[in-house]
Amino acid sequence: MLRTMLFLAVPLALAPLPALADMTARYGVDGKELVVEADEGGNSRVELAGKFAIVRRDGADYVVLYGKTGPKVFELQAMAALFKAMLPKAAEAAKEKVEFGLEAGPASATVAGHTGSVWLMRMLAGPGKDRKRHIEIVTSADPQLAPIGRIVARAADLALDFMAGFIPESTQFGATARGLLAKGTLLRIQPVDSGVPGKIVFELRSVDTAAIDPKHFELPGPVASAEEVFGAMDGLAPPGGGGKIENLP
Repeated sequence: MLRTMLFLAVPLALAPLPALADMTARYGVDGKELVVEADEGGNSRVELAGKFAIVRRDGADYVVLYGKTGPKVFELQAMAALFKAMLPKAAEAAKEKVEFGLEAGPASATVAGHTGSVWLMRMLAGPGKDRKRHIEIVTSADPQLAPIGRIVARAADLALDFMAGFIPESTQFGATARGLLAKGTLLRIQPVDSGVPGKIVFELRSVDTAAIDPKHFELPGPVASAEEVFGAMDGLAPPGGGGKIENLP
């Protein structure tokens, strides 16, 4: 479910705050490369090659979807409103109490040359609380990474807003995740089962401050209506299919 959150997160938002200098970060996301770019003027771009890009330029956010007929451009807020309207409203009460929490990990960790703090996200109550499983997350408070961190955090925050349609607020999952995002830039996310690290699902690979070509923030076509999104994504299923909370973490 956390992996699903990440893939939902990226196509839904960009940080509205300006960067201090041009910066490009490359992340590994479930075997693919996610590129996050931010320029000193406040423009941003997030791209998963061949799948989608999200571009912030001149103070507005756009989603670019790549399909068989070429790229389609949508205004972010209109697209987000369409999806959110289709999501079910989560029940506030579950049959069994489920609750998540965050605790400090045993040590720091270094990812792509950047040292960060280790945090453990656990299920404190619910059907999975005795499974000795948690999600290990590494974050960095380095201010030089902050422009990238704001982009990733804003994206995740909107994804959590969407996930509220499936996960009741009473679980504290959203509050716990937002508390984690406030601690710094995400460097790595990895599940751990009975002390054995699982496959890394999100990891920073590199960061550089080379100047970014302004053309990276140009839109590849005219802005389409939000309703056209379903025809632009191959195999897209309308939101609202539901989810099982016991899959977390």
